[in-house]
Amino acid sequence: MNCLGKGNYVYFVGLMSSLGAMLSYGTYLAYMILDGSLQASTLRRSDGPDARAHWSTGKSWSQYAQSWGLAFADDVRIGSVGMLALMTAPLAWGLFWYHMYLIWAGMTTNESGKWADWRDDIADGLVFRADKAPENPDDSPRNDDVEPIVDWPISSMQQLVRSSDGEPPEARAIWPRNNTATGNVRWRRVSGLHEVHNLYDLGFWDNFMDVLYT
Repeated sequence: MNCLGKGNYVYFVGLMSSLGAMLSYGTYLAYMILDGSLQASTLRRSDGPDARAHWSTGKSWSQYAQSWGLAFADDVRIGSVGMLALMTAPLAWGLFWYHMYLIWAGMTTNESGKWADWRDDIADGLVFRADKAPENPDDSPRNDDVEPIVDWPISSMQQLVRSSDGEPPEARAIWPRNNTATGNVRWRRVSGLHEVHNLYDLGFWDNFMDVLYT
């Protein structure tokens, strides 16, 4: 197996989750520091029973935004770091949850594009499905030296064909070694991706365990 992500995917997912958590925490810290500065300045300028009310009480939206602008200008380092963390945290979390979706679906980033192509062809009515023809007993046996043991099936029990004219294909053209294919194979049009068997989808939990431990 020659795959760059093999054994490294778990570190990438961990990087995205930890990066998103740190950026979110940085945003929270910056907010608390600047909010405390605004509250302290309000206490210094106010007297009476309203002195301990939150600084934003009674302010309009324009006054609220102006107060935050003054807080940023008063502490540029905290404000700029907090704003950077606020803008980049959604990117890290978005990438993390996208890869969690890929794990749930049992596919890689590259395979998602191929599945999208199949989805478009299915929507156009060009894809047909049939049970896979029996394997020829003369096929060469599996070589354990180059084919590692995996949890998913080696081959699918269905055959998918993309037709150029929207008509089902001839069985002999697909399985020429099966002499009885013409009379036995029944092609039917695929109506959605839910009818297509994904070999690598073991279910979310097993997919996630595969990412963690392989």
